[in-house]
Amino acid sequence: MCYSNRLYDPPPLRGIPVRGLLHLAILSIIKQKPTYGSEIYQKIRDEYKLEVPRSLIYILLRRMEKNGLISSTWSTPERGPAKRIYRITDLGLDYLSDSVGRLKKVISIISAIIEACEK
Repeated sequence: MCYSNRLYDPPPLRGIPVRGLLHLAILSIIKQKPTYGSEIYQKIRDEYKLEVPRSLIYILLRRMEKNGLISSTWSTPERGPAKRIYRITDLGLDYLSDSVGRLKKVISIISAIIEACEK
């Protein structure tokens, strides 16, 4: 058993730790097709089951655009206000691919830890 003594009390879990992963989820959504911010927010909720503030999505979108991972253009639909549509750039594709490789390594480590704890 991994946690047999009480020398260390870990902090209680407050949900899934998504810090540092949310931007990858956003990039993966935009990779599928050019997308509006509102669609990204909805997919984060529906597909990834994450409850994050809508404002955080837009903060990350602006940051990723500033860093060259995505680009955006204004779309003017026939009805309603203009919307910004986001596309992933070549740099964003490279970044996402590299990040997925690193995540796979982390998953391997986590799996080994879980396996050791379950023995």
